[in-house]
Amino acid sequence: MADKQNYVLWLEELPPGDAFAAGRKCSHLGEMRRAGLPVPPGFALTLDAYKKFLRDSGVEQDITDYLNKNKGRLEKDVGMFEEASTYIIKELILNKGMPLELQELIMDYYKKLNEQSSLENVPVAVRSSGPVSMPGQFDTFLNVRGEKDLMEKIIHVWASSFNARAMAYRLQRGMALESSPIGVAVLKMVNAKSSGVMFTLDPINGDRSRIFIEGSWGLGESLVSGQVTPDKYILDKVTLELSQKNICRKVMEMIYGPEGSIVSRDIEEERQNAPCLTPDEILELAKLGKRLEKHYGAPQDIEWAVDQNLPFPQNIFILQTRPETIWSKKTAKPVSQTKGSGAEIIARQLMQGIKLSQVKSSNDNIAPPV
Repeated sequence: MADKQNYVLWLEELPPGDAFAAGRKCSHLGEMRRAGLPVPPGFALTLDAYKKFLRDSGVEQDITDYLNKNKGRLEKDVGMFEEASTYIIKELILNKGMPLELQELIMDYYKKLNEQSSLENVPVAVRSSGPVSMPGQFDTFLNVRGEKDLMEKIIHVWASSFNARAMAYRLQRGMALESSPIGVAVLKMVNAKSSGVMFTLDPINGDRSRIFIEGSWGLGESLVSGQVTPDKYILDKVTLELSQKNICRKVMEMIYGPEGSIVSRDIEEERQNAPCLTPDEILELAKLGKRLEKHYGAPQDIEWAVDQNLPFPQNIFILQTRPETIWSKKTAKPVSQTKGSGAEIIARQLMQGIKLSQVKSSNDNIAPPV
């Protein structure tokens, strides 16, 4: 059995370059924090913690028995995965509580994160982190607050490894249906004034001499979901001079809501056509993009946010980076030959299918960001 200290670790304590400790996302976040890059503080639940939960809760054998009994039906009818997923997640996993040893460890780290942040029940993002990149396969939860909510959302993330998409993915690749351990990243939430994505090449034509930034007001889910047309900034990668700026009308944003929720609201008229980034913030993001590309030795696909409660430049955070996978393997071609706007291309590359179970659409009774 793994030592209990291997179940939960601060991001910067994760073994360098080991995606099988707590997943690829956690590994990258820990690497960036060790390199001094502005990544929010947080901790990781390792793959060993996932395995311990299934084992100690008694659900591991139940899942194995169910899948063995129904494997033939699943192999013949992909539609059966929805039925299997519903049963495993709702009837087996979500009925189990967090094992006491894991609960105590998680709360110890969460309390320390509260102390570091000088906040009570600090809001966190609870994000899946698989050892193999599977964008959009697992669940993510934002603005999670307090012990009860944190435990529930961690179990929900683990349970999402048995959603229909993930199980079909494993079957198609000859992997064991019942075996897909994932890590969990618990990150302090950035109270985002604005957020978006950045590529250290032009995603429209693959030009590596450019840095491409798109952003909108509030949390980044409005951009990922395609609900807003973002502002676009293009810079020369060598000189960092701004060569193109396109400010779009932005009519809604997602923000913190009451009781640990995320809500959407209309943007007041004076901000709708205003740029979501200042010139200094654009330049700082571009510098970070160059630094990340140099660190990883390849063009990067980066998620960023600007915290409204902190002064510049401490307000800029990197939430995730991964190698750009489309143009890095192709020869750049003229813009006229590409299909789709920058926003459309980015949307296709981001985490399509992420389930934000806490998102609500409402323009009434919205609590101000905290």
